[in-house]
Amino acid sequence: MSAATSARHIWAYRVIFLALCGAIVIGRLLPLGLADTGLPGPDLLVALTFAWLIRQPAVVPILSILMVFLLADFLLQRPPGLWTLMVILGSESLRRRRLQMTEFPFLVEWSAIGGTVFAMVVVERLILWVLMVDLDPLGLTLAHAIVTVAIYPLVVAISKYLFGLRKLGPAELEPL
Repeated sequence: MSAATSARHIWAYRVIFLALCGAIVIGRLLPLGLADTGLPGPDLLVALTFAWLIRQPAVVPILSILMVFLLADFLLQRPPGLWTLMVILGSESLRRRRLQMTEFPFLVEWSAIGGTVFAMVVVERLILWVLMVDLDPLGLTLAHAIVTVAIYPLVVAISKYLFGLRKLGPAELEPL
């Protein structure tokens, strides 16, 4: 068992992940006036979850994803559980493909994240449309997804250089 996959390391990063997610949700709840700029902000929770999931999947278990995103759905007044379901499906799809992504450059990982985020947004909109829920304009929703995908490299860089979360190789991932 390497230092990157030791139990102490995994639990320390799980606590850091949950603390960062809590800070992001609290930041979204504060009336800072950032939404008044006209541009939609990125979904930092999704970017952080996917970045940490690709780097070290044991740090982001499905139960943590469920708790964080369901709590965010309730606090941010989104349809309860729908975005949580989309994130769980997307994250498990990425978790299943993590071994292939360790062998390819970052651009392939980034495009996989982009495809996953856009698929999540489209499926969520389709479900809301079928249920006849009032929807945000399509352009706004797509801009939100684009900004989320665009911020992903920054989240990865911060995770790597500030928190020391490195991408595990195929040999280190197999026991997980």
